Amino acid sequence: MAYRKKTLRRLTPEARKLAKLIGELESVSRRLKGLMPVVERLEIDVRAELKRQAYYKGKLQPEGSIELEQSNKGSNRC
Repeated sequence: MAYRKKTLRRLTPEARKLAKLIGELESVSRRLKGLMPVVERLEIDVRAELKRQAYYKGKLQPEGSIELEQSNKGSNRC
């Protein structure tokens, strides 16, 4: 909540500092509320990307190792 100059002038210096801090707190909380949807969306995207990487890493890794093992046996030489 913004305070009028007239109100602030009537307050003691400590009360003015407190009013300023309360105003900053309200401002920060408004900005954080605006950032929450962005952060939530980023978390969802990160989880999806990690799952995608784990899926492809698990799916592609054994096939590659099988091909390497077969080529090292030397049975099909030219």
